[in-house]
Amino acid sequence: TRPVMAVDSMLSRPFYGVHDDMADDEFLDEQMPEKKRRLTPEQVHLLERSFETENKLEPERKSQLAKKLGLQPRQVAVWFQNRRARWKTKQLERDFDLLKSAYDSLSSDYQGLVKETERLKSE
Repeated sequence: TRPVMAVDSMLSRPFYGVHDDMADDEFLDEQMPEKKRRLTPEQVHLLERSFETENKLEPERKSQLAKKLGLQPRQVAVWFQNRRARWKTKQLERDFDLLKSAYDSLSSDYQGLVKETERLKSE
């Protein structure tokens, strides 16, 4: 019963923790890193070309790309990681579409064979 009593006592105090939350927000504002910047179209183009060449990123290549693009190596690594995830999703969609098409074709063929079988049985 002790934890319940502790919760009850906290709930009975109006505005419990409101001041603390506001102080935390002010602290976070002061500690916020600078605004996240988007990559330029030129940076994206170069990253895409590099990804098409090889979708895995070796440390040396990561450093070279980062230097060439004026980015941090971590930014390049995260971009490649996200791009691989998008590529994998697209690949799954393509595979699904191919399998669905094959299934639809086989299903149609099967239905045709069932009708043919019924027709032959009725003769």
